[in-house]
Amino acid sequence: MDKRTFYMIMLLVVTFFWGVTFPIIKDALVYVSPDAFLAFRFLIASGIMAVMARKGGLLAKKNTIITGLIAGFLLFLGYYFQTVGLEYTSAAASGIITGIYVVILPLISFLYLRQRVSRMDIVASVMAFSGLIIMSATSGAGSGSRLGDALTLVCGVAYAVQIAYVSKHTRNLDSYGFTFYQIVGVTIFSFIAIPISPGGIGTINGYVIFAMVFTAVFGSIFAYYVSTIALIYVEPTTAGIIYVGEPVFAAISAVVISHEILGVPVIIGGTVMVLAMLVTSLDKHLQRKRDRADQS
Repeated sequence: MDKRTFYMIMLLVVTFFWGVTFPIIKDALVYVSPDAFLAFRFLIASGIMAVMARKGGLLAKKNTIITGLIAGFLLFLGYYFQTVGLEYTSAAASGIITGIYVVILPLISFLYLRQRVSRMDIVASVMAFSGLIIMSATSGAGSGSRLGDALTLVCGVAYAVQIAYVSKHTRNLDSYGFTFYQIVGVTIFSFIAIPISPGGIGTINGYVIFAMVFTAVFGSIFAYYVSTIALIYVEPTTAGIIYVGEPVFAAISAVVISHEILGVPVIIGGTVMVLAMLVTSLDKHLQRKRDRADQS
């Protein structure tokens, strides 16, 4: 097996762990507040990275630290709205709507990076928001579920902005140092949010600790580490197609772990949204192949 194939499989494993984290976190939020969960989750992740870090990774240059903390703030916004949204909507819906960042990213890239938006990007955007309307605006959807879906949509936008920011500002930075300070940034802003959020910390019990450690190790450290290495061997456009598996794994794991029942609107709307993610990812993949063919 060559390295490209191996890391494609590893990226699929990453998307599996990302998907599984949705029902695990939702079940933990029965006991603990979203900001406290995030704060301790990323504190654990920061601690693990500090232990694993090379000396140069932590003693990074000032520019790496500042850029990492700014990216960490944007990442915090994504995680915060996603986790708060999970209190109101289902784990399956949260996983599907979070994936909308794949569709929003080309639009953010156009506004922020001045990158071209293709027709298929526009088609995918219309499809994605149509699927979101089907999922959230049906007669059976309660106001709480709609609030959760709206918060999760904000999360998707924040993730797209964060990815665009990272793409623009991190090409010449130390990747390990940047990742460390980005995770530290999420930790800091999560702790800042605890006193200003209603409800306090909540209860830290055995399941909550398990959820914090699991998401820190597999959803953060393992995922970021594998993704960073994998993108050396796997084209970003191909990785984007693999990442579409995240909402699928989220829906399946929500049924298996949390015994959620997927209604017809969620199945139909979710399918439309996943297809939209696949459309825009495949379009980028095919465009990259055409560009290579033109250059050869």
